[in-house]
Amino acid sequence: METLSVWQKSDVSVRRYPRLTGDISVGALVIGGGIAGYLAAYRLAESGRKTVLIEGYRLFSGTTAGTTAKITYHQGNIYPKLAKNYGERFARMYYDSQCEGMSDILSLATEHDIDCGLKSVDSYVYSSENSEETQKLYGTMSDIGAKTALVRAETPAGSVLAVRAEGQYIFHPLRFLRSLPAHFDIYENTRALSVDTERKIVRTEEGSVHADVIVVATRYPIVDSHGAYMYKLRPSMSFTIAVEGASADATYLDIREDGLSVRPYDGGVTVGGFDRRTGTGDERAFLGLRAAAAHMFGSRPVETQWAAQDCVSFDGLPYVGRYAKGLKDIYVITGFGKWGMANSAVAARLIADLADGRDNAYEKLFSPLRGRKGVFLGTLRNVFRSAAYLISGNLHFPLKTARSVAPGEGKVVRLSGKKRAVYKESDGKLYAFDAMCPHKHAELRWNSETKTWDCPCHGSRFDRYGNLISAPALRSCESHSSLIGDGERAAGKEKKKDGSE
Repeated sequence: METLSVWQKSDVSVRRYPRLTGDISVGALVIGGGIAGYLAAYRLAESGRKTVLIEGYRLFSGTTAGTTAKITYHQGNIYPKLAKNYGERFARMYYDSQCEGMSDILSLATEHDIDCGLKSVDSYVYSSENSEETQKLYGTMSDIGAKTALVRAETPAGSVLAVRAEGQYIFHPLRFLRSLPAHFDIYENTRALSVDTERKIVRTEEGSVHADVIVVATRYPIVDSHGAYMYKLRPSMSFTIAVEGASADATYLDIREDGLSVRPYDGGVTVGGFDRRTGTGDERAFLGLRAAAAHMFGSRPVETQWAAQDCVSFDGLPYVGRYAKGLKDIYVITGFGKWGMANSAVAARLIADLADGRDNAYEKLFSPLRGRKGVFLGTLRNVFRSAAYLISGNLHFPLKTARSVAPGEGKVVRLSGKKRAVYKESDGKLYAFDAMCPHKHAELRWNSETKTWDCPCHGSRFDRYGNLISAPALRSCESHSSLIGDGERAAGKEKKKDGSE
């Protein structure tokens, strides 16, 4: 089964960009080529700065590729949480920001006549198990002036009490972004290896960038020495399948813990959910989604399946603004908590305003320096879980060898007296590399759903061969394939049907 999203599969106008070689100086540098980084570069260039964007792999290949692509202020159960922690004024301010973010994306699509499947739909948010929670959500949204209604709705999961918001939007995010004119330079396969926060120099594999302004938009912030983001964010992964031939005329979101998200796309519907901390939890998510989709839409073929990763803050608000106290002209965009479309547009304007010294109504709302409320228990659990993964991984020494690894799977094993991560190809070929994440040295975990190695501490991910997929790690795992002995190589050979090798 393919693991590309429906957006990647239908992204036919892919343009390749060069790798940065040599040293350059610019007015603004954006690190990270997702929707947030791209829109930030767009706004910084719009204000007259010579701007460069660098991406460690390909543009829009990370979180943006796996989004459900809902342009909406109707974002689950966030408003009651904000009202409880910060008061209705803050909840209203967040609602206003999302309306502005929606308007920005719509304006850009109209201004540049972008054909990206932009479509207005109704959005239904509900709790299928707790109608009181749905009523509370509606009450909060009514109190802050949000345009919603409390209705009895027929959803794919059945008839439920739901909060409906009209005039929300869905689109093809990659077509939108690729059609948006880039008045800035782009370098792909250019990973930031270090950030000198004093001299504002970012070093890459084959060069460096000196910038007056630096924006870190890498999903998980990569400058560990400032901001304490390791304590303020939780890496989260969710799963999605695309069901061919199924239909829906709205978007649907069940806000219970294991609730699902449904939205139409050109060819069927997507069904997503099973959110969990990266590197942990049930690895039968796709099977669960298929079963849920069959219950809702009957037996239909699944076109593709994929996983998407994001960072979640413990107060529900993104971090957009100054990276940390004491750092000048270095900014961060992170913590969208699965709601990155409208938020990215808001973040782009906010960063451009801060860089140019302009006032922005949402600076305090999203500030990484804000006083956070209602986060103590979540932060404490995050710290203890991260510490537990670090300690247990370093104390664990496997007894099994590479012989125990099944074809098409990965496992942490003992190899030449050392702990190594080993992946076996379907033809029996073995690949071995360091089993500890190069970020903070937690033990990697094999994800059989995505065929990747994931770090449960901070969400770094690597492909089956140990190559870096996503930050905060800044390099791939060190290869040890040369240590695989003749015995392990022989064990890796596939047997023929007659039992011979």
